[in-house]
Amino acid sequence: MDYDYYEDMAKRRKAFRAKWPDESPSPPPAEVPRAVQPMQPNRTQPYEIVDLGMSSPESIPQSPPPNPLKRPRANNTDVTMTESPTDEARQPPEWYNKLRIEAPLVKASRKDTRNGPTLAKISGIKGACKTCEEAPMGDLTEQFVTLRNLIHDMEFLTVDQYLIRATRMLENRIGLPRIFDLNFTKGVNYPWDIKLDAEQLHTRWCRGVFSIDILHGIKRAYNRNRDGQRNADKIDPEYKKRLYANHYGQGNLINGQWWPTQLCTLRDGAHGSAQGGIFGEKNRGTYSIVVSGGHKYGDKDEGEEIWYTGTDGTDETPTENTKRLFESCEMPENEKEPVRVIRSWNLNKENKYRPAGGFRYDGLYDVVESEPVNKNLGMYKFLLVRRAGQDPIRFEGVEMRPTQQELNAYKKLQQDDRI
Repeated sequence: MDYDYYEDMAKRRKAFRAKWPDESPSPPPAEVPRAVQPMQPNRTQPYEIVDLGMSSPESIPQSPPPNPLKRPRANNTDVTMTESPTDEARQPPEWYNKLRIEAPLVKASRKDTRNGPTLAKISGIKGACKTCEEAPMGDLTEQFVTLRNLIHDMEFLTVDQYLIRATRMLENRIGLPRIFDLNFTKGVNYPWDIKLDAEQLHTRWCRGVFSIDILHGIKRAYNRNRDGQRNADKIDPEYKKRLYANHYGQGNLINGQWWPTQLCTLRDGAHGSAQGGIFGEKNRGTYSIVVSGGHKYGDKDEGEEIWYTGTDGTDETPTENTKRLFESCEMPENEKEPVRVIRSWNLNKENKYRPAGGFRYDGLYDVVESEPVNKNLGMYKFLLVRRAGQDPIRFEGVEMRPTQQELNAYKKLQQDDRI
């Protein structure tokens, strides 16, 4: 029987109305492959203005729920993800999907000669991944060395949202997730430290943090105390990417994440105090501690286990910070919440876990025991044990943090009198 165009169109209209009764009676057009779709010129303006839609400090709760039994936990991301019928577990953030790949500023970013070094590094990352994927069971040692260095370099190369979109670095199968997400690694067993550092870079870009200044968001102060240190630096109130630390767990952090100053740990929600070593809330225990220069009574750091001394009290009464450690220690086993541990470069130089500079996040620990040190001063020490199943502490080898690139940036800050 000959094909009847009008009869066929009538059937399509009927099927369309049944499926979309509130829509136009015209059937949907046949899908045109993306590769042959004509580009639509932007006739309203010469460039695309994009609202990144990122969270501001005002939109992030600064206090946990009042019920201590409903303890706050970190939201693993502060960006809005889009839905997909295929890769529901991980998708680029909303700001990324709002940018059309053919948008003028996106296309221009690839041609901008100033982006040459960055594009070369991105091409190197993708090339190394492709080589690994083509021979996942071979000797990939050389490729892993290359990939590790490229990822570390990327932390200090200038990018913006247009270049990230143009190179598709946040997409699952051709971007950074192909390194750290098992759903997209194509059988390649990347070293654990490479996966962590790729994930950190991915998380930062998803949040819309593109600054390569490791003191971004910090407002400098020039007055110094008697020790010659600036004591009035603060987080810039105009900085919109700040995270908060009043939660359990590691949240957006990755094992080994590094900062040049303690104030930067406050900015990124790792620790909640710019100077104090213990951060927590009444009836909720401790969220994080900074293991620093050692107490006059002597802390003991063995990596997986730490004896950590609280602060001096008065009249046999522990300080509020010490009480937070007691609360964590006394939590029932089935409700015990871990404490984030950050090690400082101010630790004794003989401590092998001491970072070469700055501050390093070393994972989650449980407070399991307490002992009196000086009852007259309300002084106690606490045993913290690192939770099982975490990647090793990154204090040595090729996995060490800070990386050489981070140390170079740290030394430059010192030379420029910025820290």
